[in-house]
Amino acid sequence: MKTLGVLDKVLKGKRVSPNTQRHYRDVLSSLARYSEEWPKRGAVVNEWLASLSGFADTTLKMWFEVVNSAGRYMKKAYKLKNPCEEAEKPKISKRKRRYFTPEEMVAVMRACINDYERSLVATLIDSACRIGELVNLSGGCVGDGFIDVHGKTGERRYRLNPQICEQLRVLAGGEDKPVFKRGDGAFYPDGNSLAHRVRYIIARTGIKGSKLGAHTLRHSSASLVAQEAGEALIVKALLQHDDIHTSMGYIHDVDDLIYKDDKYSPMRLLHERYGETVEGQSFVHRQLTDGVVGESTALVPVGLAEVEGVSLVGDLFPEVKEGVAVRSVLRSDDLLLIRKAFVFYAQYNDSSEVAKARKLMARMLRKGGSERYSKVK
Repeated sequence: MKTLGVLDKVLKGKRVSPNTQRHYRDVLSSLARYSEEWPKRGAVVNEWLASLSGFADTTLKMWFEVVNSAGRYMKKAYKLKNPCEEAEKPKISKRKRRYFTPEEMVAVMRACINDYERSLVATLIDSACRIGELVNLSGGCVGDGFIDVHGKTGERRYRLNPQICEQLRVLAGGEDKPVFKRGDGAFYPDGNSLAHRVRYIIARTGIKGSKLGAHTLRHSSASLVAQEAGEALIVKALLQHDDIHTSMGYIHDVDDLIYKDDKYSPMRLLHERYGETVEGQSFVHRQLTDGVVGESTALVPVGLAEVEGVSLVGDLFPEVKEGVAVRSVLRSDDLLLIRKAFVFYAQYNDSSEVAKARKLMARMLRKGGSERYSKVK
């Protein structure tokens, strides 16, 4: 079957939004230019993705999922093989999410010039809904403290401040009328126009950077709730996710909290348990350092035997068994002394020489040579 034939059957057989139809057309048309016939092997899908240059990792992953969705439908409806089952799923490079600080969110609210814009931004921030879920919002879908929307994942109910709800009903002017309407009073066909409106509002604030849109407001609202509640289930309920692992992805500023706030330090927590000891030094500090040289933070050696006894560094080197020798001039006592020197060096140095020492010690003790030389008197 032709790839464009698959596109035609998918659009006729699947009930999807106009925006999703556009995605199917864009993606499968691109695949058709690479492979006129519907791919029979996953390698063709991967080669097509590799031929696309200038696209972000997230875009390539989304395009793969569109082809995979079409493939699943064709397999179920027409018993046609889904090539994505054998294809390698594109990987996404880990990147830190973009989100607004509380000060920037306030600036966005202040940049609104009328009730329409203020209601739009307030709804996005307080409900944390997607911008595309507001295009079909009518006055009858606005409750007392919630809104009922229809989006890409089906029917959803988001909590919303009652005062904002009241303002939305005023904007709608009727149960069957749209809350956020076009100039002619009709519903928007998709979320693009509303999304552009939000970007214009954010542009007025002078905020710089990438991803300055409505979805970043959703991220930012999730961050605020995550910091306050500290529970992924709360974020899941706020964002109306089906999978809690998706909600975990929105708690992206926890790393920043750990870096900025010492209250998350395990050392500080241990210190609170044990308290202060002599000379104003904590129990933990004394156990780790056993003294400080002048104003430096360098550790003071406390003897080779003690270092090896308490250090995990010794585990990096192979054990020396009794009676093992490398050459007739290197006996077990010699190897033990060399190993202690390596351990001591690794304890107080952070360099590539430590890795060389590990390899040298392994070569000295590798099977065959050591057993043969150990018999030499």
